Amino acid sequence: MNFLKKEWKFKQNRSVLYDQRLEISMGSKRGVVITVAILIAITIASFSVWIGNNTTNTEMTIVVTDFKNHQEGISERHKIISNAVDESFSELINEQISTDEYIRIAEISSSQNNALLMELAYSDAPEEWQESYINRIASLKSFEAYIIETMVIADLIDSNGKQEKITEILNNIEKFKEEYIQYGQMADSSKP
Repeated sequence: MNFLKKEWKFKQNRSVLYDQRLEISMGSKRGVVITVAILIAITIASFSVWIGNNTTNTEMTIVVTDFKNHQEGISERHKIISNAVDESFSELINEQISTDEYIRIAEISSSQNNALLMELAYSDAPEEWQESYINRIASLKSFEAYIIETMVIADLIDSNGKQEKITEILNNIEKFKEEYIQYGQMADSSKP
């Protein structure tokens, strides 16, 4: 009988320990749930504040105070880009560089040209500079078309395209070159 009393006491003590662990476990679960709820609330509140602050106007503007120097700077950078493209295109035609190398140069030049276009477009030129800026933008757009056509030639050379097609595109290239030069001169002559 003594043995049964000891076993019963042991089971009772084990039951008490289990109940205490369960209480501790339930207590920690409640704490975790409360902590998670607080973190979710903070995250939602932070996100709503962030959304509220990001609804402002994000349109890019470039502040220019000296429009003459700004346009001259664009013109000089454009000359550097166009000289690099012309020189590289000549090397392509004379088989001094590969078509892949030319296309890489043309893509970089196109990216730089687009940066100049954006700079002009977002500079918010005053009324007296509008005509000059519009002509400069037209010049850069024609130059972009020129670059694209030279890349088409590079692709045709790479794929052994028909000579008639190459000649036709070469004529387009000359037209775009004359056009971007002419618009550039019009931009210079229309400065106030």
